[in-house]
Amino acid sequence: MGRIMDSVLSFFQKDEWDVRKLGDNDSVIQVGFRGDHGEWDCLAVVLEPSEYFLFYSVCPLVCPPELIHEMAMFLHRANYGLNMGNFEMSLDEGEIRFKTSVRLEGQDLPYELCQSMVHHNVLVMDEYMPGIQCLLNDEISAEAAIMLVETPAVGEA
Repeated sequence: MGRIMDSVLSFFQKDEWDVRKLGDNDSVIQVGFRGDHGEWDCLAVVLEPSEYFLFYSVCPLVCPPELIHEMAMFLHRANYGLNMGNFEMSLDEGEIRFKTSVRLEGQDLPYELCQSMVHHNVLVMDEYMPGIQCLLNDEISAEAAIMLVETPAVGEA
């Protein structure tokens, strides 16, 4: 294993995450996360030659073809204003995920940076999960789903 993957594994061990190796691939590990609005798998991807660390929350819900456009509008609205990371969706399979990434450029991956990327990632997915769920249940539009998750409740502001 390389130095970046060693740092990633060290973070997950120290932070007490259950790590699963993904087949024979030494550049990807899988972890699970349970938030307030669901549970899902996450992928930690290390590209040692180009010095990238990517972390994905993979939404457990898949968008059906008839809602791809509406979900794309929701995810586009969600991405607007995010200070770190982005939502992405496969237009063919309907897989939705949230990605955070960093290029280390010869630097080590400090525990604090890894923690910030991973925790931010899962918290954003958890925050937007109710909107994704409502939209997939064909209950509301993309605009209404964004308002559901981004508008503070009375008394929170």
